[in-house]
Amino acid sequence: MKALSIHFVLILAAGLALAAASGSALAQTQAIGSGQVVSLNNRGLELYQKGKVDEAIALFRQALAINPNFPEALGNLGQALDAEGKDAEAVDDFGKALALKPTDAVIESNLGLALYHQGKYAESIAAYQKALSLNPGSPQAHNGLGAVLFASGRADEAIAEYRKALEVQPRYTDALNNLAVALDSKQQWDQAIPVFQQALELAPKAPDIQRNYASALQGAGRADEAIDQYRQIVAEQPNDAHAWFELGHLLYMQGQLDEAVTSLEKSLALEPRQPEAEFNLARAYQDKGSLSVAVETYQRGLAMKPNDAHALYNLGNTYLNMKEPAKAEATLRKALDIQPDFPQAMLGLGIAQIEGGNLYAAETTLGKLASSRPDYAEAHFNLGNALFNEGKYGLAADSYREAIRLNPKLAHAHYNLGMALARLGDAASAEKEFQEAHRLDPALASAK
Repeated sequence: MKALSIHFVLILAAGLALAAASGSALAQTQAIGSGQVVSLNNRGLELYQKGKVDEAIALFRQALAINPNFPEALGNLGQALDAEGKDAEAVDDFGKALALKPTDAVIESNLGLALYHQGKYAESIAAYQKALSLNPGSPQAHNGLGAVLFASGRADEAIAEYRKALEVQPRYTDALNNLAVALDSKQQWDQAIPVFQQALELAPKAPDIQRNYASALQGAGRADEAIDQYRQIVAEQPNDAHAWFELGHLLYMQGQLDEAVTSLEKSLALEPRQPEAEFNLARAYQDKGSLSVAVETYQRGLAMKPNDAHALYNLGNTYLNMKEPAKAEATLRKALDIQPDFPQAMLGLGIAQIEGGNLYAAETTLGKLASSRPDYAEAHFNLGNALFNEGKYGLAADSYREAIRLNPKLAHAHYNLGMALARLGDAASAEKEFQEAHRLDPALASAK
């Protein structure tokens, strides 16, 4: 998932003047207390900006112990609590602050962000809209509203809000990133990629923007550039497990198996509980021919994500390649239990049944598949194989012919049709099929 950028706006309280020396004792105490509250609030903000959130919370609470009705401290406490994931407490503090200062656009905007973090999108949108009614030129409120609209599936409206934020503040990195993410989601890569580049000119080391940019390059079919971008990320951020995973996935898709294995193993070393990384690593091992290692890797991933039908399918295929049809059949049945409408898994099951000698079951499985997916050439071809092995040469020939009709370049279907026709005593027709098989695939020496 691509990362959106949305942050709180800090609330710095102005210093309050102390009472004159001639004032009453009570007035002096209140004024000193007020000055102390401001100081505690602003020191808390300094700590918050340095990432010392717990210490900041303590200072905001001290300020509020002196003056519970200090809206700036309430607002800042709310944002610090939200940063710690305490969204409900944050919303409560923002509500108290707004009860005291209902026209504060900054606090209203921060409330919108806390509600967004709670997944209360409708309430968050209302808060941001109120903030914008109080301060229509707030780029942070436009950006925040855009993020909530995007999360609500309203990408076009989000794009409009991001553009409004950028009209006010053209060098607003968060809004540039978010605009590019929204454009990317609409597959408008010719627009998204230049916006990501603008954001990276302003924040060249921002890992979220770097990852989002690499993902957009990948979506645009610019795989080599995406690989280069991910390589740059892991060079700068060697502990970024997600970037190592994406790099490994892309390298695998490009057929660079050794590098893919290295990248995926690094990702898993940094963050072991990644079933998708295990599955990608297993596929790389499978393609490299390291089948026993692939099996172990699939099993690790499935221990974390046992109901992944596609991983079970790939494991079943690995067992088929290892000539273990019983294990393949059991694994492919699990895949079909999870996802009954999975034609590739049903095809694999039929092949496993043929290889295991369970020909009647294979005929049934592949017959169902060919009936439900009549345009699936491989289903008809393998149904022909089951029928051929049962000695039903005429029916097998019919299945091979159907496979050839659907895919005339299927060399093995021509070859097997030739075998069936030869068994039926039609040598001349068989010879034509063998010749066509050899023409399509000269490696079929037996056809020659």
